[in-house]
Amino acid sequence: MRNHVGFILQFAALVFLPLLILWQLNFGFRLIWMPGLTVAAVVVFYVGHLLRGGSR
Repeated sequence: MRNHVGFILQFAALVFLPLLILWQLNFGFRLIWMPGLTVAAVVVFYVGHLLRGGSR
């Protein structure tokens, strides 16, 4: 079960980042949001990594 949740978190982070770039290019938002959202995606990806087995 933890493996599936970790996979979903990693998948969501990897899908979210390109969509974030496309959103910025098409509609625009304040540039200060980009670094914060990127860090949030990295944290989500890392949590998913830990749930899938981390550094075994």
